[in-house]
Amino acid sequence: MSFTRRSMLKATLVALPAHCGARGLGQLAPPVLGTVPVDVASAFLANQVRLLPGSPFYVRQELHRKGVLASYDPDKLLYPYRVLAKLPQKEGIESGYDGWDSGFLRGHMTGHYLSAASRMAAATGSLLFRDRVNYLVGELAKCQESLNLDGYLAGFSTAAFDQLEGKPGVDAGGIVVPYYTVQKVMSGLLDAHAYVGNKQALDVATRMANYFEKRLAALDAAQIDRMFRTDGDRNPKTEFGAMSDVLTELFKIGKDPRHLEAARMFNRAWFVGPLAEGEDRLGGLHANTHIAQAVGLANSANVDGDPVELKASENFWRLVVHRHSFANGGNSFNEWFDKPGVEVGPSIDDQKVLPPTTAETCSTHNMLKLTARLFERNRRAELADYYERALYNHVLASIAPDSGAMTYFTPFHGDFRTYLDGSFCCMGTGIENTARYNEGIYFHKDDSLWVNLYIPSELNWRESGMFLRQQGDITRGDPVRLTVVKPGAHAVTLNLRIPAWVAKPVTVRINGKPQGVDAKPASYLSLRRKWKAGDVIDLALPAGLRLEQARDVSSMVSIFHGPVLLAGELGKDNMPGSDVGDKDAFLKIAAAPVPDIVSTSSNPADWLAPLPGDPSAFKIKNAGPANGIVVRPLFDLHHQRYSVYWNLREDTFRDGR
Repeated sequence: MSFTRRSMLKATLVALPAHCGARGLGQLAPPVLGTVPVDVASAFLANQVRLLPGSPFYVRQELHRKGVLASYDPDKLLYPYRVLAKLPQKEGIESGYDGWDSGFLRGHMTGHYLSAASRMAAATGSLLFRDRVNYLVGELAKCQESLNLDGYLAGFSTAAFDQLEGKPGVDAGGIVVPYYTVQKVMSGLLDAHAYVGNKQALDVATRMANYFEKRLAALDAAQIDRMFRTDGDRNPKTEFGAMSDVLTELFKIGKDPRHLEAARMFNRAWFVGPLAEGEDRLGGLHANTHIAQAVGLANSANVDGDPVELKASENFWRLVVHRHSFANGGNSFNEWFDKPGVEVGPSIDDQKVLPPTTAETCSTHNMLKLTARLFERNRRAELADYYERALYNHVLASIAPDSGAMTYFTPFHGDFRTYLDGSFCCMGTGIENTARYNEGIYFHKDDSLWVNLYIPSELNWRESGMFLRQQGDITRGDPVRLTVVKPGAHAVTLNLRIPAWVAKPVTVRINGKPQGVDAKPASYLSLRRKWKAGDVIDLALPAGLRLEQARDVSSMVSIFHGPVLLAGELGKDNMPGSDVGDKDAFLKIAAAPVPDIVSTSSNPADWLAPLPGDPSAFKIKNAGPANGIVVRPLFDLHHQRYSVYWNLREDTFRDGR
């Protein structure tokens, strides 16, 4: 198969209609609720989808269920909250977790842990995590009561918010981005309510929201604009996470309009307006700060169809995916968006070329959330294709398959991963990621079911009565088999995603009988019938080898096999004795040289030989300096140097140019 080029912008940006007009520089006017309802589908929650053995997702989830996530001590997570509330610590607990969780993000891991443990309890049926979630919620409620500050709850004092609001002479105790941390806690509490059924968690989160809504209501527009302006610094000290998202979620539960109004205070006109017009002003911004904002923007837009928010969130996704992302679906250099189109050339990170600071994991964690929100409103295969790319080749690849350790950055060219030791933001999202694997596989609306990801799993669609089992690991070349264990009472439309990467015609069999179907890449194949118990759908998705050119340097390519990004093994020369440490611990160690690939063919199948015994690995042959290098899925390659970008000599194209 020949080259494909990831286009600068594969689809047209959605422009703001003239009749809507661009809003001014002030606060966005709230839309009229219910005037433009959005026809949304829903992702199945983790308590309705169970992963099955037979995929790398199951392996990582089990590593976290049994090891990483289980190793956290709830009482250490509660330490800063009990200190502030002047409640006694449990015997033997003398401190919280070192690192960011005891510093400028004090208490953020508690929120991440609530989200992770709530989902893990639902996804695996673990009573351990259910009990831990209930314990944490109960103890946080005690802290909230002891503080007696009208619902305030955090691991740090209200002085952090006084300082943010501009009050003079305030010591915030080293807390830098208080709303960021509060959002993590509120989101964790809402997850405890959604996945574990803990009603107290909803009460605690609601009281927190009421406190902050009253606080914000007392400020004038200029104060709020200054507090929530996040484009003035590459590492803004005004970052507020996904506050719009969590407040919108609270509105969706109780329909209290105050929560949606408060959510929209975090959807800032300076950010939303240009995006709605299709303008790309992302260069120089802190990536994850603004991806989290876009998540909230998309969520609030889905509630009532606000036209500006709908267009802005859609355009943000298109800009990031098609102008600011790497081959693996990740984005950012040293956490920042670069100019549109920069991928492998000199970067915003001191003009370095593919430095080891590429692709922060948190950013892709939030891009998956954003993609799911957009899919809710518009079931496009393009969205699911990106979700698959980023999930397989970044989020999955950020976790070591031997230990479950997590990474902050994902290097791409001669460097190696650093596995985190501490309590960084990417450890918080990292412990959430494995429990989120169950979500995003299936969506539903009315009597239609979308199968977006081909990951071995079981779906219990309680509303319809259908129980569906999916088998086959497409990363190893397996066909997909869907078995109707229980059919449900009514006819159901199964919408099976036909990925953009299929290399040959797709074949479908139902109960062994070939089906005449028109299954085009990057589309859905719809099968509707009154299904019967025991019905079997076999779906063959032929994967091929292909190259994708970088946007800015056409001779730099990445190699894919189906949905999987392949990385070349470059050994362990000049690596430290341990690759565990601070996120920046090894950034000054020089990258290994990456040899060029030289061939008379632009078809990688001509210079990649399958590796016996491993259907997902290949060895480079007849390609000059790169001869003998083994390439395998990036998610499989850990604890050594590697490259996913390769220079193809210009003379590679003598036969085609």
